This record gives sequence, C-alpha cells and structure tokens, in this order.
Amino acid sequence: MQKNTVTVIDIGSSGITAAAAESGLNDTFVIKGFSRQGYAGFSEGEFFDRTELEGVLRTCLKQVRYGNKGIAETVYVGVPGEFTTVVLKEHQIAFNKSRKITESELNELYDSGYTLKSQKYCIINRSGVVFTLDDMRRTADPVGENTKLLRGTLSYVLCDKYFTDTISSFLKKCGVENVEFVSGPLAEALYLFAPETRDRTAVLADVGYITTSLSVVQGDAIIYQKGFPYGGGYLTAMFTEFFKIDPDIAEKLKRKVNLSLSAADEVYKIVDGDEEYTFPAEKVNEIVFASLDELCENIEYCLTDSRFAIPEYVPLSVTGGGISFIRGAKEHISKRLNLVVETLAPRLPNMNKPTDSSLAALLKLALGQPVKKQSFFKKLFK
Repeated sequence: MQKNTVTVIDIGSSGITAAAAESGLNDTFVIKGFSRQGYAGFSEGEFFDRTELEGVLRTCLKQVRYGNKGIAETVYVGVPGEFTTVVLKEHQIAFNKSRKITESELNELYDSGYTLKSQKYCIINRSGVVFTLDDMRRTADPVGENTKLLRGTLSYVLCDKYFTDTISSFLKKCGVENVEFVSGPLAEALYLFAPETRDRTAVLADVGYITTSLSVVQGDAIIYQKGFPYGGGYLTAMFTEFFKIDPDIAEKLKRKVNLSLSAADEVYKIVDGDEEYTFPAEKVNEIVFASLDELCENIEYCLTDSRFAIPEYVPLSVTGGGISFIRGAKEHISKRLNLVVETLAPRLPNMNKPTDSSLAALLKLALGQPVKKQSFFKKLFK
C-alpha cells in the first residue's frame, strides 16, 4: 500500500521552508524532500520583495521535487499570524427531534454561525472552543452525540486575500494545482499543546525574525490572536547600528548572548575568518534587556486587549527562532511579566528546536487530511 505523502510550505519572516513527508513510526515524519531558502520577508502585512518571493517559492518546490518521487496534488501553506485575524461567535441550531450529530450537522453549525461580508478576507480555518448539547452537557467534540440542540463557541480564522492571492498566483505558475491555506498559529497550538492543556487555556507566543504572533487558545480553537513587529532580527539590527558592525557579525554576537554575565570586565569574543571582535558583555546585555522589555510591553498589551481572564497557572509558552536560543531571555521575560515562561519545541529526533515548531505542526496537520491523488508538478517539471 502506497503511503500518503504531503507537501507543505512554511512561510516565515526571514525564510521559506518546503518539505515533502510521510508519516513515520511513533508520530515522527519521514522527510522525502526538503528545502529552506532565505528571503527579504514581510512586515505589517506586506512582502518586501514579491519578485524574490516568487523565485524562492520556485526554488523550494524544485528542490523538494527532486528529493521525492511521489508528491500529493495539494500543497499546504502555513499562513503567519501577521496575515490573519480571528472572529469568535456563539451560535446554535435546533432539530425537529433528537438526532446523532455527524460532520454534516457540525458543518451546518459553522456555515450558519458566521457570514463573511468583507472582500478583504477569506476564511481559512474554523474550529470549536466548546459545544453544548440539549441536556447542557459540554463537549469538545459533538460528533456521535444525540441531541435536539447543538450550541457552539466557534472560532473563524480569516486570512488577508493579499496573502492568499499572492501565494496562489506564484504557486500556480509553478504548476501547483491545489493550494490549502492553514493558520500557522492554530496548527502550532494543536500540535504543541496536549488537549487537556488547551481545554484549560494556553497562551502561545511565536517569536520569529521580524514578527511575533500572540495567541490565546481554548479547546481546538484560537480565541484571540494578534501579530506585531518584533523578532530576533531587531536585535541584529540594534547590534549592527550600535557597534557599527556587519549584520553577519551582529548575528553571531546575538547567538553568544548570556544574560547572566554582569561583571564589567566580561566580554563576548566573535571570530570571523582571520578577524576577532570583542564586545563588552555589560553593554551587549543592556541592549538585549531593552529589546526584551519591548517584547514584554507588546505581550502585556495583547493580553489586556484580549479581554480574557487568563488563569494565573497558565504559562506563557514561547516558540520560534527569534529569542528562544538567548540564554536568560526566558527568565527575564518571566520576571518582567510576572508569569511562568516555558519554551516549546517538537519532541522529534532531528526536529526538536523551537525553530522547527511551525514546520512540524504543518506536516502533522497535512498528514491528517484525506489521501489525494498524486500529481501537481506537471507544468513545472515536464
């Protein structure tokens, strides 16, 4: 029996990753093709260089194709939080008599629960926070239950058509027949948090290179989401400007940071070829602290803006590659926000870093979809 192979594209704020994979043993992935390409990225809802974006997507697909013999006809694209917004609705439907809830009734609830009137957005995901039956029982999944009334707290993820139109047009030029857009933050939440954790509420901050997405999660849904311009690239830029150094040296310096260093005579040493650079740890850390405080201010604003009472026991879960590798960052954020802060990453061999979260989550979601006929690269790879 032929295994289901899926192809996904994870669009980050500094790089694009494409992968073709099959399900492996113990919830692992068998990667059949892989490509990761850097690019200019995006901010405030727009790509910096659309021509470069098209070229990078084409390169990624070519490299994935060459490393894989059987590719699904549908490409799953992870949409960054920067391009999405969440609408929360309470809705119910009633039946003439008690009936067993199937996917059909559930879809009827979603279809009638919210009508999108904006021409700027399209719905890419819809999921339930909690459902209530006619006997007032609450359930995370009503399918299979018997009831005359189905009530739900429903979450709809809307995506800016600028993103879907841009990516779809470029992928179709590459010969892709079908594109499925998936909320990146939702995929991460479903993958990184256990169901019982989501039922109690979870808070996820995906800190990237240029942008950050803050999501409040309940059940199988995002109940609040907001993106803002902040990421590891801001630190790189601050080092570049303050120390008058090249960005590649600044990036190496950022990865040396240890916020526990405080003595006035301690330094960071960076070796680049035949050159050695020395930077005062006290000043470097001062810049990092100031930058992390800016992140904390944005997170505080989002949590207040959400208007949800987050239980005190709920930690702030941080993923993504923006700050997760900075030693001492988690402790500083925890003290600044008076919250428990944890770092989340996939628990997979060779894919166990916070930078892997979005790709692993997208693969997991795509592999859970129905198997489809194999073939979509015929235009690009004749």
